Amino acid sequence: MTADEATKVSEIVTSTIRSLNYYNVRAKEEEIRKYSPSELLSSSREDADSVLLAKERQDIIGFCISKYDDGLIWLSWFGVEESHRKKGVGEQLLFSLEATATKRKAHKIWCDTRTVNLTAQRALQKAGYRQIATLKNHWYGQDFLLWEKIVDETA
Repeated sequence: MTADEATKVSEIVTSTIRSLNYYNVRAKEEEIRKYSPSELLSSSREDADSVLLAKERQDIIGFCISKYDDGLIWLSWFGVEESHRKKGVGEQLLFSLEATATKRKAHKIWCDTRTVNLTAQRALQKAGYRQIATLKNHWYGQDFLLWEKIVDETA
């Protein structure tokens, strides 16, 4: 990932998070801080598969940010520019993430969504993720669903 790409991804992440009406102010501020250009570059240097990009020609139109953690991959955020939604880009990003699991020695991908984020829930279900838990009054005092997808049955 180049510095210019990190800047663009950070802008898309920021725009995505700011547009969410189901995140409280504190959640938005703290999540946006985690995905600054410097944080994205650092993550990408540590693990080249931690930031996946969807491009149309040379324009970045989507992102998938993850982290390897103790044999698992935590999918922290994925998103697509508004003008490119409903075209399968998000689903392709999820499948691209899954393709990194073997190289990253992970047997499962997990993530969370807000309980009211139906768009992300539909995308995860379509990509084969399974809801495994509901967390009430959790991160930032909000309700979340936990999801998983087993990517290596032998592990």
